[in-house]
Amino acid sequence: MHLMWRQTLVMTVAVGALLGAFAQVCPAAPSLFRSPLVVTMSGTLQPLKEQDSHGLNTLTVTIEGKQKWLFNVNRVDTVTDTQPGVMLLSEIFPPDLSIEGSTSNMAVLADPSVTGKPVILQGFLYLADRTFFVGEVSVAAQSAQETR
Repeated sequence: MHLMWRQTLVMTVAVGALLGAFAQVCPAAPSLFRSPLVVTMSGTLQPLKEQDSHGLNTLTVTIEGKQKWLFNVNRVDTVTDTQPGVMLLSEIFPPDLSIEGSTSNMAVLADPSVTGKPVILQGFLYLADRTFFVGEVSVAAQSAQETR
């Protein structure tokens, strides 16, 4: 009986060590192993056109699993500055991102009048799940073309 207890302990330690090593080696490890990034993204939301969805710094975003947009990202900032700006987008593969958040924030993004206006999204980005939990949304009052 004493030998079985030791074997169980050794196996538990070995599995824990393997999972810890896997989390360090594999950047796409499940979110169980990685903390989310605190991210601020700015850009414009455009209607989904399949030919435009493969552009540089462009994400296909789904808002609460209902509405699909193209998000042309101009700038990405992380709180820890561990990721070099828009290069963070290369870790979101395929470039499809699900945006979740409070009802009031999602209502702002679901409004068709937001099309083409500069949008700033701030929240928690889970790379492995390709999910962005938005805590704050701000939309510019007018786009540059409307002011002319």
